[in-house]
Amino acid sequence: MNRRVAAFALCALAACSDVGSSPDSVIAIQVTPPPGGVVEVGDTVQYTAVTLNQNGDPIPAVVRWATPDTLNIALDSVTGQVVGKLGGTQARVQASSQGMVAQPDVISVVVTADTLILVPPDTVRVDALPANTSPPLVARLEALSPPSPVAGRPLYYAVVEPVFATDTSRTVEFSSGGLADTVLTNASGEPTTPVTLTRVTGKVSPDSAIVEVRATRHRGTQPVPGSGQRWIVRFTN
Repeated sequence: MNRRVAAFALCALAACSDVGSSPDSVIAIQVTPPPGGVVEVGDTVQYTAVTLNQNGDPIPAVVRWATPDTLNIALDSVTGQVVGKLGGTQARVQASSQGMVAQPDVISVVVTADTLILVPPDTVRVDALPANTSPPLVARLEALSPPSPVAGRPLYYAVVEPVFATDTSRTVEFSSGGLADTVLTNASGEPTTPVTLTRVTGKVSPDSAIVEVRATRHRGTQPVPGSGQRWIVRFTN
């Protein structure tokens, strides 16, 4: 496909209103949304756009941004920065330049995970053999404004004590296998599937093990407050 054909294809995708004949005329706008098309309430993400001429070449031109969904997001009309306002909603973001208007992009607004809490007890027992598996280790992810559980977000579980020299030397493991487990939260903000710690068959379990849970903000690695809390799992051999 040559540049002219590509440019007209881009124009069609961008809902172009008129194809200019000048190399300085914008005939298409390529919009790049934020990674994942998601913004967290209170967080800021960036839209970018490239304006193209009739040959499909980038050209300098002023881009303006607009949204009809101002209750859900705050959009800077000059920079294309978006701030999430109302969790559990979506918003349309549209770029324009020289009378050319791109198709709207839809961004999802997710609630802010404000706190991670342990659902008691924080010490559990695995009684004498043949019992093998602990009760579920339940944590809950919550938002504070408004107070509500946060669904669809990962919780990261890890066995932090004892420390095993190799993975194959472990004497305990999560029921899913291994010394780490990741589960998504359900509508209650709790694990969609139970997370339990179990003895490894044929090995002598330790007197106790410590399991840590953590969660991160939707974008980046910033921990949610409450991350790093731990359970003590006691084994009776």
